[in-house]
Amino acid sequence: MQSLAAACTGCGRCEERCPTKIIRLVDGLPLLDFMRGECTFCGECAASCPQPVFTTERIDRFAHVAAVGDTCLAKRGITCQSCGEACPQQAIRFRPRVGGPFLPELRTDICNGCGGCIAGCPVNAIVLQPSGMEAADA
Repeated sequence: MQSLAAACTGCGRCEERCPTKIIRLVDGLPLLDFMRGECTFCGECAASCPQPVFTTERIDRFAHVAAVGDTCLAKRGITCQSCGEACPQQAIRFRPRVGGPFLPELRTDICNGCGGCIAGCPVNAIVLQPSGMEAADA
């Protein structure tokens, strides 16, 4: 069975129609670049695609979630809440701690993998990982 992505012809219509401009063509294939913004799950990419690349049902989450890595400023004792402020799902909250800045806690049950937290992180501490790997935080 051929994968849905293998049906992509690289026509670029998804890139043209993406309202947040996170889709870009790399070597003729679409790539999601969350450094540009977040996915709003609007469906414009699927609606504009002339090939059977997308499933017929509308999605509201990806098969990945965000994870906060050890380079996070708050984890290093510097006050920062950029990722939480950027998260449209409010999946990143901050837990108070004595003697240091609040620490980020990611609610993977709320995170939809939209990538909204990635571009706002000043030290690129946010990564995406497959759902179900949360115990092995980055």
